[in-house]
Amino acid sequence: MDERQPREKRPRASVIIPSWDGHRNGCVPRLLESIAAQTFSDYETILIKGVSPQGKAINQGAEQARGEILIILDDDSLLADATVFQRLVDALDEDPRIGMAGASIVVPQNANRFQRRAARQFPRFCMPVVNRVTDSDLACHGCCAIPRRLFEEIGREREDIVRGLDPDLRARLRAAGYRVVLAPHARIHHPLPPSWKPLLRTFFRNGFGSAYSQKFQPDSVYETHEALDSATFQPRTTLAYRAFRFPLRLLRALLRGQAIRFAAFSAYACGYGWGFFTAKKTAP
Repeated sequence: MDERQPREKRPRASVIIPSWDGHRNGCVPRLLESIAAQTFSDYETILIKGVSPQGKAINQGAEQARGEILIILDDDSLLADATVFQRLVDALDEDPRIGMAGASIVVPQNANRFQRRAARQFPRFCMPVVNRVTDSDLACHGCCAIPRRLFEEIGREREDIVRGLDPDLRARLRAAGYRVVLAPHARIHHPLPPSWKPLLRTFFRNGFGSAYSQKFQPDSVYETHEALDSATFQPRTTLAYRAFRFPLRLLRALLRGQAIRFAAFSAYACGYGWGFFTAKKTAP
């Protein structure tokens, strides 16, 4: 099911929001309010409900879109100010080589103490806000803009993967010769879970999904980067390398006193182990 804002003329941008129930415990109404407050107003909003996996939902939104730019938002994101859309569009206009312009994820003012501590231990949830267009692996579906023609050129989103949509899209854009960047001064909120239990559950689920991908869709497995600069980033590594590196990451978290990071990665490892031994391939 989808909801779409009617417009008399073709908009420049189409905002696509995949959401299972169209509410997400109040996140979607708040997101829509922040969209309505944007200074850039030449857009339509397409809310895709009840469609899974995420790639399929985004593709359905793209099929309905009339804009030349697709702005994709997670349903639990929130635009941090009224200029986000304009900054994304300006970045695309500035350089035709840009395939994805993303926004930096920053900690919201109303984040609780646990979320603030966690964000400091997971750089992808506490990104620097750049003052110039910056090539970076940190751009993601939380909030990004992609020219529609490039989206079609690279084959749209994959509909057969349940995890790893972000790194897969970034890798395919780069392979086609396009830049993946953070737009200057573009900021959104995309907070981590508010307490231990949902955080550990999320990382366990992510670990299970990673194991599923490694078993049945190894071509979809890519690295994610935690540093701003992507100049030396290698999106492909071997399973043996990742297996060797993982305990070192746990040890580093312990030595740095990052208890939340250590516990989350431990939950991820448990989920990965459970998925590796129990996951069964689902029907396409």
